[in-house]
Amino acid sequence: MSYNIMNSVPKLKYSLLILSIIFLLNPPQAYSKDITAKVIKDTELDERISLFCEAYCVGNKKEGTIKSITVKKTDDDDYKVFGKAALRNRQVTGDYTLYDKIIFVNSIGILNPESCELRVEDVSVENDFQNIVTNLIKSNSDVIGKVIVVPDCKSYL
Repeated sequence: MSYNIMNSVPKLKYSLLILSIIFLLNPPQAYSKDITAKVIKDTELDERISLFCEAYCVGNKKEGTIKSITVKKTDDDDYKVFGKAALRNRQVTGDYTLYDKIIFVNSIGILNPESCELRVEDVSVENDFQNIVTNLIKSNSDVIGKVIVVPDCKSYL
């Protein structure tokens, strides 16, 4: 069996065309980067969430933690940051779990990579069975729009 390179050229052109279309429909900035592990390792954010849960969650097995943080490039060279934290309210007695409820706090911010300023754009709460977290966010209405300087922000991008 002989190999004819001329038969492969149309297949190669077709493959390149398909790849080009995929790239145009899904440019690199459309992909998110998961920075959860780095944020947990390099910052105090996970500890702060844990302390928040110590103060406001209920139960003898309460736990607050970061679930995910991702960054996504925007069209104007900034980065959209998506965060999700879990606040677990759990009471265990012996072999019995009396309750186990997890509240999720979702946040969205815009990070300017030049100034390293992160501006909080939105915060939402899921599964807040007693509206404790929702009411705390409402009482601290300055959360939306708050600007936080992220040290060495480019290392997360």
